[in-house]
Amino acid sequence: MIQTTPSLRAFAACVALLAWAALAVQLWLTMGIVLAQGRGFGMGLVVYFGFFTVLTNLLAALVMTGQASNPGSAAYARAADPVVMTTTAAAITMVGAVYFLILRHTWKPEGVQFWADVALHYVVPTLVVVFWAWTVPARSVRWKDAPWLFAYPLGYLAYVFARGEWVQLYPYPFIDVLAIGLPAALLNAAGMMVAYALTVGAFCGLKMVLSASTSRK
Repeated sequence: MIQTTPSLRAFAACVALLAWAALAVQLWLTMGIVLAQGRGFGMGLVVYFGFFTVLTNLLAALVMTGQASNPGSAAYARAADPVVMTTTAAAITMVGAVYFLILRHTWKPEGVQFWADVALHYVVPTLVVVFWAWTVPARSVRWKDAPWLFAYPLGYLAYVFARGEWVQLYPYPFIDVLAIGLPAALLNAAGMMVAYALTVGAFCGLKMVLSASTSRK
């Protein structure tokens, strides 16, 4: 289990507050767009909860809220699991990387939407990774944990493809079956999983290198 100090719990609380605030703003913005298009509140929720960015920032908000709670609480025990923390850090790194490399070129958000995008895609991911680097012990995540590490992104892909078939709406162009076809969408999804696996491996490898360096000193 991850061991934290009062200072680290205060840091986690600040990250959680930022994530919850950014999610609330994005919900308000999404609902405004969907309702202006003449679609209902329910469809607004379907659109909102289709994005990996939203769901992963929600995961980060829950985990960081747990990290900020009383160390003796059940919420803290769940959030302090190194596998949970590493999954969260790797997934939210993918949020920032995919947005920066692919999606930021597809639109130009302005005003409140710009600041919500900055928080959800850059600020919260960076702070979560910093917290992970401070708190997760080296070698606390092992190969036997792979099913748990991959459960979240694989679950998201299963959900988003099933949801897309149901409502005929896909959140991202690179997995939009209607636009590029199922084979291309599945190939791109597989590429995202490879990138996620490399991210997890890089995180664990970096931890071991840093731990070895600290031990030598």
